Amino acid sequence: MFFWWGYNLQPVNKNSSEKISFVVNKGDSLAEISENLKRIGLIKSPLHFRIYSLLLGTAKKNKAGSYYLSLSMTPREICLYLVRGADDQWMTIIEGLRSEQIGEIFIEKGFAVNLFEWKKQVKNQDLEGRLFPDSYLIPKGADQERILRILGQNFQKRVLEGLASELQKNQLSLEEVLTLASIVEREARHTSDRAIIAGILLNRLRDSWPLQVDASIQYAIGTQRCSLLSGSNCNWWPNSLSKDDLKINSPFNTYLNKGLPPGAICNPGLSSIKAVLQPEGTDYWFYISDKNGIMHYARTSGEHGANVEKYLLTN
Repeated sequence: MFFWWGYNLQPVNKNSSEKISFVVNKGDSLAEISENLKRIGLIKSPLHFRIYSLLLGTAKKNKAGSYYLSLSMTPREICLYLVRGADDQWMTIIEGLRSEQIGEIFIEKGFAVNLFEWKKQVKNQDLEGRLFPDSYLIPKGADQERILRILGQNFQKRVLEGLASELQKNQLSLEEVLTLASIVEREARHTSDRAIIAGILLNRLRDSWPLQVDASIQYAIGTQRCSLLSGSNCNWWPNSLSKDDLKINSPFNTYLNKGLPPGAICNPGLSSIKAVLQPEGTDYWFYISDKNGIMHYARTSGEHGANVEKYLLTN
């Protein structure tokens, strides 16, 4: 026991300078952390590490996050490292945000992002719609280039590779898929509605109807009204639209212009992208969302007018 204890106190390789990424997930137990450390070769014995962590008093103090550990670190050094705080920071990007909103989130979390430069790079590289909503571990010292590269790599993995077969079979181009998915993302509150709405919008596109979606008007107004310096006080998605708003002079005005707008209006999640790739065939041509977010569909303009009267104009 004496020799076993002394042997496991030593680093795996005291001469190594290699750094290995190690993630502590939220809710991971000491046993899970120990087994994961052993699995990637950072410690010699999970049992020894658990006992040592208990004796050292760090067993219940491990913090979730991503760390860069070395094979030359002793169990003591690893124990103390895991309670000091991660090298990376968890960032969550929710579905349906504009690129500016995503940039603002990184600024609020203390990352070195300049909103003007962020907007410029997103526009130049056509990244709207490709800033994939997900939870990310971002290095605390990451600059704008690295952040966008991390998001881009995830988009490549989750969408371009993960949906490669569906994208190849689809008649729409990737840009058209992302543009339509961004509209579906903003128009549908519930996953169950997305494939139906995608089907309705595709019906309109095929018959050269204007899409007439409020989300594109919101995007156009937000773009027009919000300056890059207004930060989080800016209302990028105005809720109440007037008749004059529906006449806004913008290529994103889907009431005045037929076909898809010139690009994505937000960054859609996987379910909205899948809805466009696998839409529900439907004979509906109209839809509205009532005050509780419940969708009501119609086949004719008369049915649609009745739905508007019943669900939007009455108390």
